[in-house]
Parts: sequence; structure tokens; C-alpha cells
Amino acid sequence: MQVSLRKGLAAAAVLVASVPGLSVISAEAATTTPSTTSASTTSTTASPPTIVTSNFVCSNGLCAIGPGDVGMPFAAGLIGTGGPPYSGPECNPYVMSVVSGSLPPGLQLGEPVCEWVISGTPTKAGTSTFTVQIAPQPNNLGQPAGPAGTQQFSITIGTGSSDRVVLTRAVWSPLSVNKTLQVSGFDVNNGATFTVYVTATGAELGTITERTPNNGGDGSFLRNFSENTDLNNLTVRDSLGGSASIPVTINNKYS
Repeated sequence: MQVSLRKGLAAAAVLVASVPGLSVISAEAATTTPSTTSASTTSTTASPPTIVTSNFVCSNGLCAIGPGDVGMPFAAGLIGTGGPPYSGPECNPYVMSVVSGSLPPGLQLGEPVCEWVISGTPTKAGTSTFTVQIAPQPNNLGQPAGPAGTQQFSITIGTGSSDRVVLTRAVWSPLSVNKTLQVSGFDVNNGATFTVYVTATGAELGTITERTPNNGGDGSFLRNFSENTDLNNLTVRDSLGGSASIPVTINNKYS
């Protein structure tokens, strides 16, 4: 005697359903071709890292660094952002290299103190255009950790007084112990001397000449002053004739 599979499954379903705590699919469902749906998986590809360009002048994807001058020490830090998280032994999470074009004669891209910097002393006037690739540090197997990004730059080298001062911060903290006024900025000509003035009166507050990584070693400069009154606006002039002004921001937090 032949028993159909459908009837056999139906009988088994009735038998199993009588056992407490067990669930059963219908005989109809048991004989139906299983659905091909599966849990959806989303492929997540990390975005490539980029280079911060706020200290440079950018237009149509090309960012101008500087300008610098023949014979004047040059330094421009390249700061990376984005890409996959990194927790390895390297102090900088990115690897940078020049992949097309070339730097001005006398300059090179390196990582002297945990920061990628274009540095050196220019030897020839002119404009150079080049592309820097920024890639995440490889993983612990030496494999690429994610896609790389690129940024196109240009550097113009003058013959004596080409310059551009960028002021990034002027914050006065009147409630701090020393009533600290912090002034910071950026200039690739790190052999210059920067003098800080009160814009309204022309009174000189002091000069900035240190060449630590935060004071010219990567193009940035910073100094704290002790001030008793709000100076409203500050002007920084350097020994090459560059000049820039910035309003003073008041920080009323205690410190």
C-alpha cells in the first residue's frame, strides 16, 4: 500500500502537536518549497581619509600651500582626518606620499615627529603642483585597512618676501589664574619672527620665535600672554611683511 507524503506529514503534524511545549508547522507549509529570503547584509566600506585644508587656499580641488621663499626654512603640517579607526603601534594613523608631480626643490614630505610635514629650505623660485595620497595605516597583517584618498596641492616659492599669515585663535580667559590670552596661527615661513599687536592702539604684546612642533616646526605658532583687559582685536605681523588680524574671543570659564 502506498501512502502519500502529504498525508504522512499531516498525520505527523497532528501527533507532534499533541505534545505539550512543541510547535509545528502545517503540513501544507511542510510541502511548500522553502522561501529563499535571508537576513539582509549591508556591505560597509569605509570612506577614504582626507587631508585638512583649512590653513591653505583652495579652489576647484587644488589647494595652495604657502607661499614660501628661497632660503627661508619652510614647514607645512598635513593633518589627516577620517578613514577607519586605528589602534596600532604607529603614532600617526595615516601614511602619506607624493604620487604625482613633485615638491619644490629643497622640500620633502616626511614624518619627523608623529606628524606628516612638508619641510626643508627652498632652493629655487617657481610653482610646483603635486598630489599627495593619504592612506590608513595597514592592519596588523600588513594589509590595506581601507581605501586611500588624494589631495592636489601647489606651492609657490618666491625670492624674498612672499608670505601668508593665517590666524586661527585669539582667546582671552579673564577668569583664569593668569588671565591668559592665547594667540595661535599658521605660516609656512617658520624662519620668520611673529610680533603680536593690539589692533586699536598698535601696542606690542610680544614676539613669537620658538621653533617647537607647535611653534613653527609644522608651520603653526602659539603663545600665551597675561592680560588684564579685553583687547578686542589683535594683529600679527611677521618679519617678511605678512600681516593678519583676528577678533579676540572671551572665555568666561574658571581655570
